Amino acid sequence: MSFIQRLFKLNEAADIPPDLVSQPKTTYSSTIIPPLKYGLPKEIESICPECFKIIMATLYPEEGKVWIRKTCDEHGDFKDIFYGDIDLYYKNEEFWYGDGRGIEDPAIKGATVCPDQCGLCNMHTSHTGLPIMDLTNRCNLTCPVCFANANAAEYLYEPSFDEVVKMLEDLANQKPVRADRVQFSGGEPTVRPDFLEIVKKAREMDFDYIQVNTNGIKMAELEYAQAAKEAGVENIYLQFDGLTDDVYQKTRLKPLLEYKMKTIENCRKVMIGVIPVVTMIKGFNDHQVGDIIRFAVENNDVISGIAFQPVSFVGRFSQSHRLERRYTLADLARDIERQTGYIDVMRDWLPIGVTSAISRLATSLMGKPCYTLTLHPHCSQGTYFYIGEDGSVKPVSEFIDMEPFLSELITLSRKVKPSKFGLLSKVKILYRLKKHFKEEKAPKGLTFEKFLESLEGYQEKSLRRIYVGDEGKNRYYSNFFIAAMHFMDAYNFSVERVKRCVIHYIDPKGHLYPFCAYNTIHRKKVENKFKISPDELKKKVISEGRPKELEKIAKKMGI
Repeated sequence: MSFIQRLFKLNEAADIPPDLVSQPKTTYSSTIIPPLKYGLPKEIESICPECFKIIMATLYPEEGKVWIRKTCDEHGDFKDIFYGDIDLYYKNEEFWYGDGRGIEDPAIKGATVCPDQCGLCNMHTSHTGLPIMDLTNRCNLTCPVCFANANAAEYLYEPSFDEVVKMLEDLANQKPVRADRVQFSGGEPTVRPDFLEIVKKAREMDFDYIQVNTNGIKMAELEYAQAAKEAGVENIYLQFDGLTDDVYQKTRLKPLLEYKMKTIENCRKVMIGVIPVVTMIKGFNDHQVGDIIRFAVENNDVISGIAFQPVSFVGRFSQSHRLERRYTLADLARDIERQTGYIDVMRDWLPIGVTSAISRLATSLMGKPCYTLTLHPHCSQGTYFYIGEDGSVKPVSEFIDMEPFLSELITLSRKVKPSKFGLLSKVKILYRLKKHFKEEKAPKGLTFEKFLESLEGYQEKSLRRIYVGDEGKNRYYSNFFIAAMHFMDAYNFSVERVKRCVIHYIDPKGHLYPFCAYNTIHRKKVENKFKISPDELKKKVISEGRPKELEKIAKKMGI
């Protein structure tokens, strides 16, 4: 009897409890966790966009959208769109399964005010899902939509190789869940001469997943792409705002489509996975959402998913400008529905945090905390697609009854005990959920067994889809994800969201900062604290052959 055949005998049902939220009372540091606030209208903690003082804000419904309104005693009133569809807003709250407990040994242990005392602190409820390490603030582009605003800086932030190694060590030592994946970012990380050496070191330190956030200019050189693969790059997070150069002229100030296509082709040749990252701006590229998704389907051998990121307004912007360009996750969901026909928004658009149901079951089976994304339901949303043998594209929620499926995962996580069988036991438990699989609605050729196989890599490194390619076609079923994250700015800032952030920047002292808090409040302070001296900059300019991006910074520093 085969492995899969043995699993067919485990088709037992589980009772679904009325309350599926697993809400811990405190973090690992014994700090009380205020539960998530539901419904509208509601009061939340926010910040003043001018002075960054913590002030109260109101979220309220109006004209089918969710709005945020707040008043600073010194700088006046502010109003913005918080979320573009009230029905979808409420629906996402229904898929909240509770907080995590943060990390065991936060750098800041006595914090009482968020987001002023980042580190991570004792109040934070999530462990690091994806750490981001800025290797430099220099860049070979000057993008007006860049939240890092790299080329506007009058200093060079560029941690030394030894500092980078120390930061990697700090991540690897995080408990109770080791941060075993890393995204190298910037600026443009590939402009560093020692970038590939840094990647090699991360691989030697047993980082499972090494991702590079890049504009693709260097990776458009086949020799460099091959060297990146050999060094240990697994995946690139490719800046990809559209499929025509008029879009790049607006978002990046120059035509870049040729670089993007060459980079994707090079990654196909050397077997590096690609995730196109689309900065969404209303009126700039929202008309190309469907085209970008179809492009990903056509190139699914190398593209494993798409990351959409509505633009954050870092700096001062008038209300009229913000309302003209503001684009929310709800707007994206509706555009996907209209432009592709692939999804039914109210059925298929879900918070990324629903994956915590799988993680909670894995934690119960293994008897120790597992990688779990307990981010706020309004931080990140998306869907997961499978491609049939006939080319049809279907979201998983079309053939899996998601609400009872996820509910049963939570139920089972409360019932099962740790097992020495590891992955085998996990798959056995998952197989009890077969009744939620509607084979007649699944893409052609997708069986329940293949569906289970596609889930195996979520916690198990050896079974993770790193790159499909021709060699992987027999092992993995064709699938891809759409993950959208609306990074906050000072206008739509929510402290409730920041406390649950799973994407963390690390600084040379090992302090960790939630993404939105870092780019809105802390970035300049951190970079200024660790910027290199004028003498060090002089040496770099000379040793690297006077690259343009370094000479620009040197000129601004009066060197």
